[in-house]
Amino acid sequence: MRLQSPLAVPAAGPPPAVPAPTRGRGLDGFEIGLLVVFAALSMWVVALDVFHAAHDGLTWTGTDGYYIVDQMQYLSWIQSAAHHGLISNLFVLRSTPSDYFQPAILVSGAVAAVGVPSWLALLLWKPVAVVTLFLAMRAVANRVFSETMHRRAALALGLLFGSFTVIYGALGIVGDMMPSWLSWGYPFGLIAVALIVFALVRYDRMRVAGRPDWICGLLGALASTLHPWQGETLILLILFAELIRWRDLMLWWRTAQWRRLALPVLTLALTGLPLLYYLLLGHLDLSWELARVQSKHAFPFTAIAIGIGPLAIPALLGYRGRSETMLELLLRVWGPVAIVIYIFSATGLSATPLHAFDGITIPLAVLAVKGVTRTSLRTIPRGRLVAAVAIALGIVPANAYAVATAHEFVDPAGGNANFITHDEHAALRYLAHNPDPGGVLTQFYLGEAVPGTTGRRTFVGNCLWSEPNCMPRSLAADALFRGQDTRAQAQQLVRQSGARFLLASCAPHANLARRLGGLVVSTTHFGCATVYELAPPGEAEGPLAELPRDAAVRAPRRQ
Repeated sequence: MRLQSPLAVPAAGPPPAVPAPTRGRGLDGFEIGLLVVFAALSMWVVALDVFHAAHDGLTWTGTDGYYIVDQMQYLSWIQSAAHHGLISNLFVLRSTPSDYFQPAILVSGAVAAVGVPSWLALLLWKPVAVVTLFLAMRAVANRVFSETMHRRAALALGLLFGSFTVIYGALGIVGDMMPSWLSWGYPFGLIAVALIVFALVRYDRMRVAGRPDWICGLLGALASTLHPWQGETLILLILFAELIRWRDLMLWWRTAQWRRLALPVLTLALTGLPLLYYLLLGHLDLSWELARVQSKHAFPFTAIAIGIGPLAIPALLGYRGRSETMLELLLRVWGPVAIVIYIFSATGLSATPLHAFDGITIPLAVLAVKGVTRTSLRTIPRGRLVAAVAIALGIVPANAYAVATAHEFVDPAGGNANFITHDEHAALRYLAHNPDPGGVLTQFYLGEAVPGTTGRRTFVGNCLWSEPNCMPRSLAADALFRGQDTRAQAQQLVRQSGARFLLASCAPHANLARRLGGLVVSTTHFGCATVYELAPPGEAEGPLAELPRDAAVRAPRRQ
């Protein structure tokens, strides 16, 4: 007997039968309930933030998620887009080019430009991401399954699956593999996942119809622009799947069926254009080159394998037999593609390898349900009850753990700009309204919040973007405000930085007006926080210098 590869497909010929499409079917009660649960989970961190702001008498800076450095980065981009449309790096005082285009940030920038706070302009993308991902998962479930129970099982697992793993010897979860966790502060990643899922469903339809299509490529291009890892995923999915079906390609080529060939060519080309832009950006813009280097990190694959194992193991059953449709084949190759991108992202050409697994629950959920329904497991006694329990075990514990431990990352803590005092917020608002151009030198704690709150550049605040010498910058700023350096050293740092303003937080700090002498032209107190305005900076020198003398200039604005 000849062995059959699990990815094998029939030769070119009449398209196989597919489940009847459910286009036009409205949401049923189960789907509405699932969407409500997903939306409620997505708001958990925001609820914690609002609670602490009210209970602890602090100002919430608008971040949403475990790692606020990413949200502060988004807020800075929004402020930059509000001024220029294109985005520049505001986490350094030197002049940086406005050369980064991101469509969602551009929309948020336009919203912020009319007076909406940047944090709200970012948060508005959360419901868009949640609903879009839900509809994308529903679309693929409807396309693959004809039975309601199968669609519901795939929909629930695709949206809410999560599992425990062991990370560097400690029990935890891998958030990138949980859509509910990604909804905490990463709306662009979720939207990009949804876009490539819509693209896959449409690609399957257009391939069956034998028609060229621009929409698949446009969806892929938008996904690439929002979150390039997902653009890479879509390109490799189509390449791998079409190579597996090479007989179709050869037949179309020999018979000059150019309309059929146009579908993969257009989709790959349009999806790849933004990736070429990112490649050029990383080589032509120093900030992006340094950020790529700094964001390189390794993450143990064993932690990923353990975390996704409870869903991946039953998904292996979905590889049995032939792929009935192109969509099923695309879903089968998603797992191998994620591993390829994970490995590629660990090289010097890319970064942040965990993003390769964003959305991985979607194909694995479909394959797991499809695989189980093809085996004798579907005939076991009380099969529906057993399936419901298994699905609940794949959803409830990990999400409950994430909800229960979120406060460890969200609670107010020293040196965390998730929450600041009202006095510090008043000082930031003063800097936002002050018409005098110039950047800000402050400690890392408040430097995180300066660009996203005021639209000004900061000396240090994000060790992806405050490069080179981020940590030396941070230590130098700490020494200045704590009065740990000499008077001469303090004056030298201020002159070399190119800053126009010094922002002293509510942490204990030295009297900088006394230490800096004539360099300070005005001092404004906001309770425990203080803003020092300096004389316009001269030519900067030294290892921490921001070289151009006009480096701190920003576009005047008012909030």
